[in-house]
Order: sequence, then C-alpha cells, then structure tokens
Amino acid sequence: MRCGIPGEYEKHNGTMIMYPFRSDIWRDNAVHMQKYIIDLVKKISEYEKVYFICHPHFFNEVKYLASENVDIIKMDYDDIWIRDTSPTFAYSNGQLICLDWKFNAWGGRKEGSYYPWDSDNALSQKVSDYFRLPCIQVPVVLEGGAIISDGNGTIFATRSVLLNRNRNPFKSKEHIEEQILEATCDKQLIWIDQGLSNDETNGHIDNILSCISKTDLCLAWTDDEHNPNFKRLHKAFEILENCKNVYGEKYNLHLLPLPSEMRLSAEEARGITYNSSSLLRDIGFVLPASYLNFYMLNGAVLVPSFHSREDDLVAQMIQDLMPNRKVFQIFSREPLIGGGGLHCILHEVPQIE
Repeated sequence: MRCGIPGEYEKHNGTMIMYPFRSDIWRDNAVHMQKYIIDLVKKISEYEKVYFICHPHFFNEVKYLASENVDIIKMDYDDIWIRDTSPTFAYSNGQLICLDWKFNAWGGRKEGSYYPWDSDNALSQKVSDYFRLPCIQVPVVLEGGAIISDGNGTIFATRSVLLNRNRNPFKSKEHIEEQILEATCDKQLIWIDQGLSNDETNGHIDNILSCISKTDLCLAWTDDEHNPNFKRLHKAFEILENCKNVYGEKYNLHLLPLPSEMRLSAEEARGITYNSSSLLRDIGFVLPASYLNFYMLNGAVLVPSFHSREDDLVAQMIQDLMPNRKVFQIFSREPLIGGGGLHCILHEVPQIE
C-alpha cells in the first residue's frame, strides 16, 4: 500500500487558496493582492476544484465567486501562506492523512514575520476536519514550503530552515530527520545547505527546487559570480547531481535561471502600514523572486513572471519540460511584497479516495 508524500505533479483533487486582508503585509489595505487572488481563483477553477478559504469578516466580499468548481470556506487565519500553514498531506498504508506541524511564523517572536500566529498554527486541524481526514500532530516546527517530495519516497529540505535555532533549537539533524520521515512515511531526506539569500523564511526549499516527476528536478540557477546566490546554488547542484532516489536512480537536473534582482519601491513601501509585531518592509527591501515558485495544476502550470528579461525564456523552458501542461505566466510581483510567491499561497489537495 502507498506511503509517503505524493508528488505535486500528480493529479489533484483541487487547490486551496486564501483571501488576504492584512495592511501591514499587503499594501494599500490588501486591495492589489485581493485582486491577484481572485484572478487566480478564476484561472485555477478552469482546471480543478478551488477551496477558497476566507476569514469570516470578509466572506461577503467573495461569496459571489462560489460555483460548482469553487467552494468558499469560512476559517480564521492570520495570513494567507497556506503552503506553510495547512497540513502536509501524506499516505500511510494507503490512507491519506494530514500532518500538523508546529508553526511559529518562520522564526518565532524575535525573528518571525508576524505575531501572533495562533490562528495559523491551528489551521491544519481545521483543514483536516473539513476534508474529514485523520490529523497527526508532529512535534517539529516546520512549514510546508520547507520540504518537497519526489512522490517516490524522497524528501528534500534545507539545513538553514529546519536546523535553524529559531525553529528546532537543541535538536540534532538526525533527530529532526527521524521525526519527519516517521511522520511522512517516506524513506530518505536529502539535505541542501541553504535556500535563497534574501528569503525571509531562512531559505525554503520550494524557492530553489521543484520535483516535476519521480526523476526530474528543477533547480534555480545563476552563472553570475557576483550574485549572492551563486555559491549556494552551485553547492546545491553538487549535492543533487550525486544523490539518488530510493531505487538507486540518479535524478535529471534542469537549471532555471533566477530573475534579475528586485527591490521594494518607495510607492510600494508607503502603502504598507507599520506594525511593530510584523516584519518591517521598507524601501529597498529585497524581494525573494524565483521562477521555481511555479505551481502545477491538472493539465496546466502557473509560472510567475516579473517583467524581467528572463520571463519568457523560463516559461518556454518549463513548457518544454512539461509538454502535457499548458503554461500560464502570472505577473507575481504582488505576493513578493509580502515575502513569497505563487507556490507559497497555493496548496494542492491530493486525490482523496
């Protein structure tokens, strides 16, 4: 019977997404990000079911979107990073289950992105209740974007996140690895040293790596020695080119260039309300842009674009790698302002048998 986290490239039951409302993370009272999310809901619903989670206070603003392929779900939450705050879906002896990791907003009270995060930490149980799936609490601080799976028994993660003192202090690599593999029912965990240098999550794996099949990996890349990510990504390449899946097979590595560096503009910064309990986003704040934050749908793939010279090249590369999916470029500067990307605000729901 099947065990482990399914691959994101597999057929979905649907996609979860959330409605933004914070003014200390999303500029101009979140109006631009709200439009971005609503446009995503409409696009995704053309290909699969959408589970649109909305805070009860804002339900009336989006209830008109309800349809046969869009369910509007009332739930409390602190912000919209459902990749990180929803449960990780995994199979255990053929049964789909939900794994409820501990969440501390990417670093706790001192180093996290916002406080409080109580509603986000409670979200996994609510989601598992909604889908009527068993929910297993795991005593590890971990966000969904911190791990990815090849759908074949292997998980990838970064040391800079899971072994960080702001997540799991005084816990050894061996202990963390054992806890994760026991919970997910996977067989091996491959460690990459670091993610992107300016990623406020401390370097989530999903901003530099994606599994598009059991044997194909996409890795963020730069040949610019002056880029702060040059050494990080070349080190990741060295690790990945020598690792094998659980059946002893080497992976096919596909290198996708990073976009040109982007920073928060004065106009964008002025639109964000200052809050002492959330991360300061000021003029010149580096935006963690990556094309690896793409999202696969049933029959399509959403690829971020940034009005960068690399946009069309990467979109074509992804189309060549996934000829059976239709590529849609989604201008995605808006989620970057809040610290993430397309993949961070979406979460696949695997087939529920």
